[in-house]
Amino acid sequence: MTRLETFRAARGIKPADLARESGYARQHLLRIRQGKMEPTRKCIKAVRDACRRLANDPRLRASQLFDL
Repeated sequence: MTRLETFRAARGIKPADLARESGYARQHLLRIRQGKMEPTRKCIKAVRDACRRLANDPRLRASQLFDL
């Protein structure tokens, strides 16, 4: 399991909500969550910002979600 998937599951964030908040397709995020694809810096920032909003954690860092 990737850090992103562990974080998402632990916080009860639905994949559709993460996709909507980040602006990326569910299938694209699924490949990233499964570790089949490396995200771009732009994607990392968008996902981090989405997770901050969805988890109500403004101090969340990208390194908590991705192996940088």
